[in-house]
Amino acid sequence: MPLQTNKYKLYLYLFFFIFLTSIFNFKILDNYQEKFSLKKIYIYGLSNNEKQSIEIELNKLRNINIFKLTEDRVLKTLKKFNFLENIYVNKVIPSTININLSKTLIIGKTLRNGEYFYIGKNGNFIKSNQLNETINIPSVFGEFRIEEYIDLQNILSENEVDLQNIEKYFYYKNKRWDLLFSNKLTLMLPSQNVAKSIKIYKKLLDSDNLINKKIIDLRITNQIILTNYNE
Repeated sequence: MPLQTNKYKLYLYLFFFIFLTSIFNFKILDNYQEKFSLKKIYIYGLSNNEKQSIEIELNKLRNINIFKLTEDRVLKTLKKFNFLENIYVNKVIPSTININLSKTLIIGKTLRNGEYFYIGKNGNFIKSNQLNETINIPSVFGEFRIEEYIDLQNILSENEVDLQNIEKYFYYKNKRWDLLFSNKLTLMLPSQNVAKSIKIYKKLLDSDNLINKKIIDLRITNQIILTNYNE
């Protein structure tokens, strides 16, 4: 009979030992999860206004285990903010991430399906409510592809045309552009050989032949048509 009693006590002690150690392990696990859950998110590189909506989205990542939080998941969260051009994510153990962001250059504004958009150098149409832009940027009209507009600006820059002097761009269905400058001069470009036409415009500009001119029409190959203001 004493042997059975001792065996009973042994089982009882073993049960309490397992029970107590399990509670202890659960507490360790809870403390571990709490210590390494995301608590602080710091954003650098943007103005306070630009950070507000981004912070709202990133706050959804709080309390996720920092070891399980991948860079891809952060990038997916930021994907909707297409005015961003460069994103760098740095984890700081145990519970912080630092995110360095840079905004793309805004090179125009346009109307698409009744809604205003900014045009980003990164090749994106950006909803106007994502940014608070007060800079002087040109308006772009027509159903153009953003790559076509960027290509045109690149050609203009390569030929040292000051983009700050262009107020409006007009795109036509036959894939050509008109440019309205701040001095109210209109440059009509052809659908092909745009770079060559820009060089012609630059020569005219340098020769002072554009005094009192309202329109430079370069649509026809090997032909220059100049229109005065009184015509």
